Amino acid sequence: MKVGRQNKTIITNTMYTMGGMLLMNGVLQLVIYPLLNRQMGAEQLGNLLYIMGLVSILCPSVGQSLNTSRLVVRRDYPVTNGDYDWTILIFGVVGSAAALGCSGKELHTPSAYLATFLLLMITIFRYYGDVEYRLNLNYKRYFIYYLMISLGYLGGFFLYRASGSWFLIFLVGESLALLYVGISGTVFRGFFSRSASFSVVIHRGLFLTLSYLITNTTLNMDRLVLNRLMGNVAVTEYYVVSLIGKTMVLLIAPVNTIVISYLTKRRETLTKKQFLKGVAAGLGVSALFFLFCEIATPIFIRLFYGNLYESVKGLIMVTNLTQILGLLSAFLFILVLTFTDERWQLWLQAAHFVLLLVLAAAGTKAFGILGFAWASLAANCLRVGAVILLGVAKARKG
Repeated sequence: MKVGRQNKTIITNTMYTMGGMLLMNGVLQLVIYPLLNRQMGAEQLGNLLYIMGLVSILCPSVGQSLNTSRLVVRRDYPVTNGDYDWTILIFGVVGSAAALGCSGKELHTPSAYLATFLLLMITIFRYYGDVEYRLNLNYKRYFIYYLMISLGYLGGFFLYRASGSWFLIFLVGESLALLYVGISGTVFRGFFSRSASFSVVIHRGLFLTLSYLITNTTLNMDRLVLNRLMGNVAVTEYYVVSLIGKTMVLLIAPVNTIVISYLTKRRETLTKKQFLKGVAAGLGVSALFFLFCEIATPIFIRLFYGNLYESVKGLIMVTNLTQILGLLSAFLFILVLTFTDERWQLWLQAAHFVLLLVLAAAGTKAFGILGFAWASLAANCLRVGAVILLGVAKARKG
């Protein structure tokens, strides 16, 4: 009876978390970005996507990693809100300054630099903020958190139409979520109160942040490499063809939050047999997601980006497979993280990043956007194999 109730709770929590992410990404991908494409065109949208790529690299790397770190570290140390709030502030300011330095020619005015800095900092805190609901396993409020972001994006779009500044779309959405967690939660209270565990938080958080930074740079490698080697139109084309697959990757993130939330409440770590069962489950779900992407991607592009379909249709299969393998490795990394040191994840992610960067640059120079797509697939295949080997080697016997 108790097991049945627990399973029902897990299913309900999964629905809330996936529902929240689906809602937010549905608003972005089905409403905001297609409308921006019509108004801006592929060239200007590519510029926006490059800046948002920097946001997508830095913000979850700091916010989400410290979010996850807190769930793990709380088992062994009496950490406080202030320990993590200060860490986010320090990592966020340093990271935002670095991101602005990477913006290159894409930011043209002081106001654009200021808006980008504000967007980076607010989004970092927003990514961390949902730890309020993960700590308490309150996934109904987790859903409302992402509902607030979605409503904010829609409201911000009207402000964009009135002002011409697309930054307002995202600033309003992220700020509304922070306002909600500030009212409904306590995770940002006691901001300036640090404990004796602060140095542990910095040390453990740094390794995980670097690991996430490598992962998220890898996920957004298309925007970085294609922007530099081919231009903003290529950025838009690859974004469109990879969108359904990347949405699947985003959907696995809330499932991962539930997995790690429950696994870190257990004193026992996974056995080899349990880990391999997790691998099998991940492979099965990934296969289903790939089939879905193969059906949905052509339909999506024709409906929302019809002007780009002919130029990207040859990329669909290889790009979808690349994204789904990324989804699988993200899930497997979460399993491995519960019974290994964070440094293992960092080294594997770093090796994958270097491999992808070399292959992608060479492939793009030789064969254009198709070369980039095949290079990404090869790197992700090796990544999945490596994390499975690590899990088998480090899981306890049984």
